[in-house]
Amino acid sequence: MPVDPTSLFPQSTIKEPTRDASMTVRTAIGQQLISKEIALELCKMVIAHWRGEDECKAQLPFTVEDGGNVWKVAGSRVLTRSWIPGDPAPIQMSISKLDAAIVSFFG
Repeated sequence: MPVDPTSLFPQSTIKEPTRDASMTVRTAIGQQLISKEIALELCKMVIAHWRGEDECKAQLPFTVEDGGNVWKVAGSRVLTRSWIPGDPAPIQMSISKLDAAIVSFFG
């Protein structure tokens, strides 16, 4: 009997945070708080946290490209297989230049 994929994930209690006036103003004036270097380090920290230090080091060297409103940080090797959709693609994390929101893990 097939398994309903939605039954594998508990209902999330995480809600999209509300931005206050300080971030609304920064958005309006186009101020970008996140540098290329910060995006790279954030990507490394997330990979190390979720996939382990060895998997993070295996992604070296990383590249960082300007994607307009996001930084696109890419790893250099295919991840070890996991159950998460998109794996085992190389990391290509898109990180918002405004506030470091990760808008894509593989794109």
